[in-house]
Amino acid sequence: MTGAPEAAAPNWQEAETAQVAAVLSATELRLEDGRTLRLAGVRGPKPPLAYDDHSPWRQAEAARAWLERLAPPGSALSFLAVAPGSDRHRRLLVQGAAEGAWLQERLLREGALLLDLRGAESPAPALAAAERLARDEQRGLWADPAHQPLHHSEARRALGRFALIEGRVLAAEDVRGTGYLNFEVDWRQDFTIRLPSTVMRRLTHQGQLLSSFEGRRVRVRGWVFFSGGAMIELASPQEIELLERAPLP
Repeated sequence: MTGAPEAAAPNWQEAETAQVAAVLSATELRLEDGRTLRLAGVRGPKPPLAYDDHSPWRQAEAARAWLERLAPPGSALSFLAVAPGSDRHRRLLVQGAAEGAWLQERLLREGALLLDLRGAESPAPALAAAERLARDEQRGLWADPAHQPLHHSEARRALGRFALIEGRVLAAEDVRGTGYLNFEVDWRQDFTIRLPSTVMRRLTHQGQLLSSFEGRRVRVRGWVFFSGGAMIELASPQEIELLERAPLP
């Protein structure tokens, strides 16, 4: 099995092929030889998250069923390992294909999964385009209110779950190596994006200044938690997306 960069389109001629024994979740498959695979670069909706009205989470099983339709038990699966090879649960991290369909791309296009950018330098353009198409056409989970991007003033509605938050950055601050993007004057209560030192170093390596976000409309994805106000902490610079060009000097 040959390793492949996560951001690159897979070269399926180098893939290993094995038989699917079971589909465990929206992103996990068990092979007949006992190995467990985890689709890299994507994430599924996970219980016990709930909607504002506390109704059951409806998308997790729908996403698993999509994967099972594409790669049912007994079918042949082609897969390529991606760095770092396995996760902390010892599942092999892979790009997968069945019946000629790139699983990540197809599941994103149908709105069954979300891009997971926590460890990626950049997503494959085809995967980013697939998620954007599903979002624009409100397919799958994007048709559900729980996954519609929220304005930063409504970020508290997403406490305790994964969400997409949009808004204009009011101010950018570097506090002893940790970055903060604030969206209102009272940063102690309003939505904030926190960039730990590891992410700040990656920004610097990419030649991007924290101050370049000031005045810009952005979309950020991640787990929303409470820290005075609603907050998302980035695991990767790729989790924040600029929605408009920089203003002219």
